[in-house]
Amino acid sequence: MTGLTEGTLWLLERIGGTFVSPLARDGLLAIVVSFVIGAFAFRHYFGREGFSIRAYLRYAFPRRVYWSRTCAVDLQIMLFDRLFLPMVWFARVLSVIAVAQMIASGLAATTGSIAPFTGGPITYGLLALMLVLAYDLGTYLTHRLSHQVPVLWAFHRVHHSAEELNPLTLLRKHPVYSVLGVLIDCITVAPLQGLILFAFGATSELPLLTMVDYGFTLFAFMASNLRHTHIWMSWGPVLDKIFVSPALHQIHHSRAERHFDRNFGEVLAIWDWMLGTHYQPREREELTFGIGDEPVQPHPHLAAALIEPFVYAWRVLRKRRESAPAPQATHPPLPETPAPADGQA
Repeated sequence: MTGLTEGTLWLLERIGGTFVSPLARDGLLAIVVSFVIGAFAFRHYFGREGFSIRAYLRYAFPRRVYWSRTCAVDLQIMLFDRLFLPMVWFARVLSVIAVAQMIASGLAATTGSIAPFTGGPITYGLLALMLVLAYDLGTYLTHRLSHQVPVLWAFHRVHHSAEELNPLTLLRKHPVYSVLGVLIDCITVAPLQGLILFAFGATSELPLLTMVDYGFTLFAFMASNLRHTHIWMSWGPVLDKIFVSPALHQIHHSRAERHFDRNFGEVLAIWDWMLGTHYQPREREELTFGIGDEPVQPHPHLAAALIEPFVYAWRVLRKRRESAPAPQATHPPLPETPAPADGQA
């Protein structure tokens, strides 16, 4: 009985530990704060006269969203993620650290060891900001590649097949998408982190990573959990070019063709703005969510969400192989030998 109790407690901690953590980006506190901020957005867009807490709660938590099949699949994927995929996040951190340490060791072997620089709060703050930029750029690249490379889209479709958005949709990701994120971080983050390790020593690593985590947590308390809801909130045409508002990400999930391949950013919208993928709404837009070219829901349950992307990816590869042009000759054809004249050997 004791073993059963301990196992149950372990299970509950694994599933709910993140949600009760006050600093978790997708934790209960961050979600509650987001919905409180959402009440002000509701009042702004729908008028002060008819505003009431009851009206807002009916608007924010409609039955069609939270009793939908999409929400049920989101919950299943969240439980799977909490139980079986912490290893992906450990791999993400350990892989980046391992590559960073290799880079730092290579620099030391090439240039010789140096006495670590010492820095104050401003120095560490600037270094943490650089790491936040590197992580966020990696997320942008992972996201954009997953839309524009067909075989990667096969796995990211799981996230976009959600026909209703709720805060759990944030976790609606295929493991392959997470692995791709690890690889991209090794390219965008590890070189910078290796340079910092070389210059400032290993003691700088934990404080910097803690500051980076606090930076992302701060964004979570800027109503970021409304991104995966129907509650419209834009920061306006200026701030929307710096930070990703809930409205920008909701547009990214839209079925409308004019919204396709827009607003890939996670925290910062500067990547979209600089690289030509930013879409700025002029006013509140009515949106429908899901995959625009697929009338049938491809991921009605957890098993389909995990297995179907591999089938889709295989079809993409097979179609590409079948439609590939015939290989070109590497050398020009030899000229034909003329036939011998009559009587000549």
